Amino acid sequence: MLKGLNQEQKAAVEHFGSPLLLLAGAGSGKTKVLTHKIGYLIREKGLRPHRILAITFTKKAAQEMAGRVERMLSLTPRSVSTFHSFCVRVLREDIASLGRNFDKKFIIYDQTDTKKTMKEILKRFNLDPKEADDAQRTISKAKQTYRGDIVQYILSLPYPQNRYAEAAGAYQRELEQSNALDYDDLIHSTTHLFLNRPEILAKWQDRYDYFMVDEFQDTNEIQYSLIKLLSGRNRNNIFVVGDPFQTIYTWRGAVPENILKFAREFGATEMRLEQNYRSTRKILDVANIVIGKVDRMWADKVLTLHTDREEEGEVEYRDSADHDAENRRIAEKIQELAAEQSYSDIAVLIRLSFLSRGLESSFMQHGIPYEIVRGQAFYERAEVKDLLCYLRLIANTKDRAAFVRIVNTPARGIGKKAVAGIAEHFETDWIQALGAARLSRRSRGNADALIGMLSKHADEVEEKPYSVLMSIIRELDYLEYLKEEYKEDHEDRIENVSELCNVLLSVETEGRPFSEFMEDSLLASDQDRISQEESVKIMTIHAAKGLEWPVVFLPALEEGIFPSERSLMSGAALEEERRLFYVACTRAKEGLYLSSADYRMKFGRTSRMLPSRYIGEIRGSYRRK
Repeated sequence: MLKGLNQEQKAAVEHFGSPLLLLAGAGSGKTKVLTHKIGYLIREKGLRPHRILAITFTKKAAQEMAGRVERMLSLTPRSVSTFHSFCVRVLREDIASLGRNFDKKFIIYDQTDTKKTMKEILKRFNLDPKEADDAQRTISKAKQTYRGDIVQYILSLPYPQNRYAEAAGAYQRELEQSNALDYDDLIHSTTHLFLNRPEILAKWQDRYDYFMVDEFQDTNEIQYSLIKLLSGRNRNNIFVVGDPFQTIYTWRGAVPENILKFAREFGATEMRLEQNYRSTRKILDVANIVIGKVDRMWADKVLTLHTDREEEGEVEYRDSADHDAENRRIAEKIQELAAEQSYSDIAVLIRLSFLSRGLESSFMQHGIPYEIVRGQAFYERAEVKDLLCYLRLIANTKDRAAFVRIVNTPARGIGKKAVAGIAEHFETDWIQALGAARLSRRSRGNADALIGMLSKHADEVEEKPYSVLMSIIRELDYLEYLKEEYKEDHEDRIENVSELCNVLLSVETEGRPFSEFMEDSLLASDQDRISQEESVKIMTIHAAKGLEWPVVFLPALEEGIFPSERSLMSGAALEEERRLFYVACTRAKEGLYLSSADYRMKFGRTSRMLPSRYIGEIRGSYRRK
């Protein structure tokens, strides 16, 4: 279990019997330590695999860890999970103990569902539906921060957030009525369950002998509470790994101070990994210079990365006349590099999404294959969402968001006024409510046909989602509907429907339940959607966290872009931008190509840009061209 580990890694793997905090720098082999730790606990300490709970943040990271353990031990670890997947597991078993109108068949609302629901609720309270994003952010922050009643918490917030308290209560009631949870509810509800039902907490505590948490710097307050509760009976058997200088998600609730809190509250032993196995010397020099200027409160936690790699690597900086010239030079450099390496070895990491447009244009002109890792996810496309909502409603007849979406898609003469009338008849089942509502003769005929179609598949959808989907497509004549509704791009939409059919055929063939498939698709991250095609990847730096490439380009290194304009007014935000630049640099293995433009178009006007402060800080550590 210790083969191939350096001394620091071995010490972390062998440590047992007291809490351990491992500060692991970028590229220092933390995943190797985590997986070898699992192997060590099983082989040397005699722990059973299913009694080791290892939690990380992305499905991709969890699969990587599980795969390594499987190759190492020839067994499949069942308790390597993301935070959200673990909480789904708890709630599928024990959600009834919350004492609310939920059952184990609950569904998870995605961003489209939650936003649409919030817009409708804001109208009821005479608030602007355009504030749906702000209201949702306020509710999300409450669930990530507070373990108790979120309505009372929001009431305690300053104006204007406190205006959303009543709407938040209505939103939660709407979810409960639909037997639905949103993304934040998964952790908040699990924590609430553990706090209020000690016998349920004890049951889950007793299932595990050892706890491991990856990327601890990205935990928020409710996640910290969850881990503290779970490990309550085995406080000495917990191992967390993190790097406060890779904290780049405070805007969505991450609390890097949780690392300090863990060390203090658990009395944890601290160890460090500073030997980098990813990047060459020059790249690490740049990273160390930038991160060395962090706020003093973190000074004693700074990790100075070093490497034994003999090659120096390349760090290059180019300053172009304008953004078009910058994008052209990036494309030309990629063409030059592609003569010796694969396009898939190259990534362009951008601070702000708008920068992708110019890169796309330049790459198309130069014939460079590329993939933008962002944008509308496959399962959020209208035609895919429509069909999945049909399946969702069959599986869960309480699902209001699914009902509202499909009841008049394709058109059946059942408009918003009719839906409001149907809602008056709702008790626990939208299909029953549709049957009981008063409708015009034409609409009633269409409604009865819909009821018949949905009802006859009620016992099939969980085990035969593909078969049900194909039946629905035929009965709705859905492909013809797409041709009529979306004349210009109906072919693309039909291809998306075809791909959904392919996916659900695979789900049905493998014997996976439809509910499990929906969980997997909803809990996927941007990284899980990266294809394996031969192409240059263009993505935001946030989406690139945890990934690596031989060559990385960082364009638009200008004040107001990186660091961002919003961050210039806040010391804390500037600190996060610095960490973000550090993360971006340490994605590169061999080549790091930095660039900026003297002029850039803003609102149709040419603006003078100043090079990013980071370029000045690392002067002398790069080759200028």
